[in-house]
Amino acid sequence: MSDMKTCPFCLEDIPGRAIKCRYCESMVDEVKPAAGKASDQAEGSGKTKEKRVDPPQQGVYYQAVSDNKKKKSFLVPLIVVLSILLVVGAAGGAYWFLFQGNGAPSGAAIAEGDVVGSWEGSNDTLYFQFLPNEMVNVAVPQEGYWFRTQYRVVEVDSSSYLELYHRGLAEWERTAELSFTESDEITMTDQWDGIVVSLKRIADSEFRDEINELRFER
Repeated sequence: MSDMKTCPFCLEDIPGRAIKCRYCESMVDEVKPAAGKASDQAEGSGKTKEKRVDPPQQGVYYQAVSDNKKKKSFLVPLIVVLSILLVVGAAGGAYWFLFQGNGAPSGAAIAEGDVVGSWEGSNDTLYFQFLPNEMVNVAVPQEGYWFRTQYRVVEVDSSSYLELYHRGLAEWERTAELSFTESDEITMTDQWDGIVVSLKRIADSEFRDEINELRFER
């Protein structure tokens, strides 16, 4: 529909003249339209949107050692080969100890950017949708409702904690400790009763499908 647009934060359709998203409560009047979806707004503005170019992936490259046919001894090539093997072996060992082969740094703290997206709790008892504007939608299917509030991830003594803003108390409440299990899984340990919940990343559409059957509580 020509009179609708997409919220850049939660991707819900909202009226084209809206300045605030009714789903995630984000201000959208000053957000630049995504490329290809708002070309009519960009006409006549006289401004060219700079395209972000990701830097090329850094790597380690080795130039083949030229074969000196006149060499009478293979001592120099042998030393070069052994040096390369030592460097590669050391790099592989460091990678294993840091990442432990699961794609997530061992003991690394979790930042807010790491949790942005939708997550499903173990046994389908809890769902989270962390938005880039520091808002989070929390669904509790067993209770039949979902709600929205602010969130933040804080680091204390190399540990990461999820804090939610308690509107009734008008203060931040430390809810759980977060830690990586795998690159797409996070373990959440409740700070009150020690319950451990495994969160698995899911698509935003799956989260929206889940809350469609639940009531919204402010």
